[in-house]
Amino acid sequence: IIQGEGGRFKVSPHLSSVYVMRSRLVLAIVFLETAVRIGAPTAPADLAAIQAFYVSTNGTRWREGFTWQNGIEGGLDPCDNLEYYKGLTCNGAGGDPNRQITQIWLSAMSLEGTLPPNFGDMTAMTQLYLTYNNISGTIPETICNISSLLFLELSQNKMTGTIPDCINKLQKLQKWDTRNNMLTGTIPASFGQLSELQSLYLSSNRLTGTVPAALFDAKRVEVLFLSYNELEGTVPRIFSRYKIKETASMQGLSWMDLRSNNLQGTYPDMMALLAAV
Repeated sequence: IIQGEGGRFKVSPHLSSVYVMRSRLVLAIVFLETAVRIGAPTAPADLAAIQAFYVSTNGTRWREGFTWQNGIEGGLDPCDNLEYYKGLTCNGAGGDPNRQITQIWLSAMSLEGTLPPNFGDMTAMTQLYLTYNNISGTIPETICNISSLLFLELSQNKMTGTIPDCINKLQKLQKWDTRNNMLTGTIPASFGQLSELQSLYLSSNRLTGTVPAALFDAKRVEVLFLSYNELEGTVPRIFSRYKIKETASMQGLSWMDLRSNNLQGTYPDMMALLAAV
């Protein structure tokens, strides 16, 4: 495949374009890893996570004009060359060492594939927007390592599996949106331990079980969307099983949608309970 000629090497014309792309990517990653060892601007863990994310979501096939191909294949450090990494934001100033990624905005960018296991190594991230893509696979458990996360938006994808139970570690989280995926399992009661949570969107998945009473311990929740799942139970009991005080803590609740589940009870009964709060 690689032929020598005059002491030089060249790529055979029969080599596939896919192989060329992968070869360039491997060389670029080696280049970036070497740069890390001599003190690159982007923190090593963040750099490795971004590289893995690019590969696992088929970066060369992202929406035209937004792919990081030139940056990756050119061996350019992300935080010091943000013009080649559209959708990324880093902390610190240009040229500073060990800068970390704080935001990823890549909604509707034709991402496909999965989130890599080390995705949660970007521990300084505050905002993650990957809506309206074709991301599949599970939500990695390491997402819980991003304790600085404020907004997580993964709606309108093809994600499967369960919601990690460790989400109680995301104590700064204000919005969780995984609507319109294919998530299964039950709603983690640990959502109720998120003191800053304001919006919880879980609609249009395949969630089962009952609505955990502990969910209503999240005092700041204003929006609660659980519609179009396979949830069970009696609507009034969701709020009164352990006395009405469970919901009384959720003082700001202003918008709730429980439609199209297997819940029993009437909507007026539910509204009466909320009015009593």
